[in-house]
Amino acid sequence: MNYSKYFIIFIINFLISIFILYKIAHFALKWTDIYTKHGSYVIVPNLRYMTLSQATSILKKLGLKYDIDTSYYDPNLEKNRIISFSPESGDHVKEGRHVYLKVNFKSKLKNRTVLPNIINKNKSFAIKLLNSNHILIKEIKYINDISKNIVLKVFYKNKLIQSGFIFPSNEEGITLIIGKGYEKNNLVVPNVMGMSLHDANFTLKTNFFHVINYYYDHPIIDPEKNAKVYRQNPSPGEIREKNKPVELWLTSKKVLDNLMDEEKGFNKKTEEKNTIISNE
Repeated sequence: MNYSKYFIIFIINFLISIFILYKIAHFALKWTDIYTKHGSYVIVPNLRYMTLSQATSILKKLGLKYDIDTSYYDPNLEKNRIISFSPESGDHVKEGRHVYLKVNFKSKLKNRTVLPNIINKNKSFAIKLLNSNHILIKEIKYINDISKNIVLKVFYKNKLIQSGFIFPSNEEGITLIIGKGYEKNNLVVPNVMGMSLHDANFTLKTNFFHVINYYYDHPIIDPEKNAKVYRQNPSPGEIREKNKPVELWLTSKKVLDNLMDEEKGFNKKTEEKNTIISNE
């Protein structure tokens, strides 16, 4: 048997396989670079002394976003001209990056100020921007929200306002609504209303609530199968420490199903009645 012939064939096939694998790997890496835009940057242009409309138009074409600060005024410079910007000219940034623009601005409305864009901005950045625009902060309120230290809403005289709002005066400050984030031990209570006791237990324990107190409105045979939740505390969607108890009020499946059927029948009759009245 000619072993040398088979050996040469093996070597040739082996080298061909390596070459094919190399080409596949090379193509995959090249495709990944294109897909993720690896090494793709935008060079920040020189925006100094441009008009605001010119600067924002250029930034939009480059795929960059912008934040405008109108708290500066230089009488020696034309209105709506860019005083400075950050990142600086020549910096390499990714597409979608925010460019901070300081604009020469003087309101025609005496003693009036415009609310800058601080929604969904970090608290420290928002406060700095408000102070530079001489806007008084009357109160800061924190609410349960996954966005920690992010400005969610702004109120002035108990009314919700948006960026661009013109203050009639500086007599009364604004109220900032800021997310306080969820602590590690704080979790969102799931909705287990109408579930069987078995399913409610499983859902709560899956969400790391292991302390569960039960209250029955009447004795139930085999509650794991026949009991259903008709009330819970805390309510669905509330934030609760995972080590604190969740309370469930239970009734029999039959009673709850009958109540639901009665409610559906009542709603159906009400709809039919309203339809007849509207047709008349």
